[in-house]
Amino acid sequence: MTRPVNILIAVLTLLAGYCLIDYYPPVMQLFIECIAFAAAIAFGNIHNDVIDVKVDAINRPDRALQSGKISIPLANSIVGICFGIPVILTLGLLDSTVHATFFALILLILFIYNRWTQNVPLVKNMTVAFLCTTPLILNIINHPKGAVLIAPLILFAFFFMFTRELIKDIEDEPGDFRQGILTFPVLVGIRKASIFAIISMIFSLHTLVLPVIIGIYSPLFIVFSGIPVTLLMIQAILRVKKKLFKASQNFIKLAILAGIVGLILSQRVLVFY
Repeated sequence: MTRPVNILIAVLTLLAGYCLIDYYPPVMQLFIECIAFAAAIAFGNIHNDVIDVKVDAINRPDRALQSGKISIPLANSIVGICFGIPVILTLGLLDSTVHATFFALILLILFIYNRWTQNVPLVKNMTVAFLCTTPLILNIINHPKGAVLIAPLILFAFFFMFTRELIKDIEDEPGDFRQGILTFPVLVGIRKASIFAIISMIFSLHTLVLPVIIGIYSPLFIVFSGIPVTLLMIQAILRVKKKLFKASQNFIKLAILAGIVGLILSQRVLVFY
């Protein structure tokens, strides 16, 4: 229910951002930031599962709530605990109102998303995509001088996660349609939504070229990130055409990780030479 893979991606993104801008916060601060992101993501996902319990009974019957492994009252208790952890830790241990405010805003956006925004086509996808960039935004908050290097990475993460969320909606279309939830695939149909998702995937690749053209990243970025990411996105597109939507999402996640790792490698090689 906590989506450990999503938590891992968020933590790796946070660490990769610090590595990219060559800024290393105190160990205690870094540990608390990782725990705060983990708790916030767990809150958002479990709270979403509770709200969407009927829809997921159709789309994802194997999940903990649907299979009866965890009761709704217990899930709500975990939601409450996860909601309090980020703010309590950042205020109590870091004594940082900036961190506390940052995570409070994330929790608020997650709550609004689960309650209302997830029923608004495309807006829901953009909201999730934005939330996935928050580890990088925290990098900038802690080290504003690194904004130039982080900004293109934020665009990369946003567009790729937006596309991933589109495909997730296509996968969930049967349950959403039966429950009257108006997502983009429900609105236009699976075929048109799939075409739009493929176009979005192709368009997202501009985030690999634009930073090099502008001069923010070196051409090595194309070698270390552009090539593997493009190959993975081709696989994601092929999976969409075969209606293997879950597999397509996994390839996009791999593409995001490959892009971030490739960027760090390209910067390190540049520094070495």
